[in-house]
Amino acid sequence: MNTILAPHEDATMTVELIPQESNAEFRLDDFLDQMQTIRSALRETERFVAGGEPSLYLRINTLNKNSPIRATLEARPERDDSNPEIVQQSSAYASGIVRTMTTNLRVISRRHKIPKTADMPVLDSYRKIAVPAEKYGVDVKIQSGPNVVVINRKFREALENIVGDDEYSHGSISGMIEGINIHDRNRRFWLYPLAGATRVMGTFRARDRDKFAQAVGKYVLVYGRLSYKSWDKFPYAVLADSIEVYDQQYVNLEELKGMAPGATGTLTGKDFTDQLRDEWQH
Repeated sequence: MNTILAPHEDATMTVELIPQESNAEFRLDDFLDQMQTIRSALRETERFVAGGEPSLYLRINTLNKNSPIRATLEARPERDDSNPEIVQQSSAYASGIVRTMTTNLRVISRRHKIPKTADMPVLDSYRKIAVPAEKYGVDVKIQSGPNVVVINRKFREALENIVGDDEYSHGSISGMIEGINIHDRNRRFWLYPLAGATRVMGTFRARDRDKFAQAVGKYVLVYGRLSYKSWDKFPYAVLADSIEVYDQQYVNLEELKGMAPGATGTLTGKDFTDQLRDEWQH
């Protein structure tokens, strides 16, 4: 029999930062860096599961500064609601996202497999949890319900091994640009395709800065070098050579036929999109 949990109970995770050396120093900035990676991992997990922009934040329920530092974090919706039914739905949703994230981490750590509910942006956010952990000499123990995992160098190496090397091809990808960074050397944009991957990270050259800045919020066709993993048929990144902006605000999948041969198989654009949404929900 399944246990009926109290509201928000399984929407919490306990995070312990365990020093690898007894005399290790852990500063406030170190703690904030580490917590930021966990927040980002939760957001990426939610983005993949829900297929849209994240809506949860992490509330600190308890914080113990003694060694090891221990924090209990609860995932909560950004928007509060007084309707009990909506509150219950929000609680179940938050619980599902936390469970998905901690289950994914456990699958990577113990089974050395790629979780079904993850893509490359999600996996990369999990890898980044280990970056400050290694830098500051701590093991990050994350627990939610029965799922317990320790994030450290060993976890990162296992993840990098199962993800594998990149494979490349030149081609094009269509979608909407909903985010861009034009201020640092590594110029990036985030493309949300009409089909396939939920999000693709792109980089562009300095000469194209204005073109990409003007394309935010618009449907585009980006040409360049696409990056794949052998276990995924959709690209997760693109190094852009050029960009075309569509005139219309909405682009039907049928209008893009031929730009990604075989992407929808024998399905219509609508059926293909519906199938993807069904898969994201399971």
